Amino acid sequence: MKKMMILLGFFSILFLSSCEKSSNTSSIKQDVKPNQQSSTSIQTKTPDWLGHYKAFVPCHSCEKQLISLQLNQNKTYTLKEVQFFKQKLQQKKSSGTFHFNAQNSNLIQLIEDKTYQTRYISLHDQLIELLDQNKNRFENFEKYQIPKVHNIKVNNALKHVDIQADLLKIEKIKINSVENTKLTYLFEINNHSDRPLKLHDNDIVLVDEKNNEHISIMKNSQITPIQANKTQYELISFIYPESYPPAYIKIK
Repeated sequence: MKKMMILLGFFSILFLSSCEKSSNTSSIKQDVKPNQQSSTSIQTKTPDWLGHYKAFVPCHSCEKQLISLQLNQNKTYTLKEVQFFKQKLQQKKSSGTFHFNAQNSNLIQLIEDKTYQTRYISLHDQLIELLDQNKNRFENFEKYQIPKVHNIKVNNALKHVDIQADLLKIEKIKINSVENTKLTYLFEINNHSDRPLKLHDNDIVLVDEKNNEHISIMKNSQITPIQANKTQYELISFIYPESYPPAYIKIK
């Protein structure tokens, strides 16, 4: 009888001990889980500066200059500069890394991979601003501000032609006392065919989410013909009621 009591007491101690370990293990898991979730949420947060910036800026040696800058989350960048002359354009592409200034988190230094050339830009809400080599603003600094652009899908029916459109500007305007939206896109049109390309205003339409079509606005109702195997950049706008957001651009 004594042996039986001893065995029962021994198993009771084992049972209580295992329960305590299980309880401790459960509490540890509960303590760790919130920290893990917090760490994951921090890692997946998208920085505000991430994105693509594009605009025309002044050029001292040419008619105008297009700057296209992509800032990546891994602190690398790609830069395309297009200079426009009367009869031609010149393109330069480069890439590298960038760093935030320790004293000013809105100041970024770009360092090109091949030449180690440095440039400076400052961050603003939804745009960047080019600075000179002394980290100072240019005269007429507003002209050196480059907004973050948003690409829109282009349904292109033309063969041997590549077209990309980026939203540059949104304006609110009133027509006959009705408020409308004016969207201005920068089109990059690459004509890979062996003949000039002609596009009129009714060839380019903005389609909203309800499949309503809105014809583009162009000077003289057409763009300058794009020569064979050439690239051309055009600012093209659309005006439409605010009823539905835009879905895509259709090229007929």
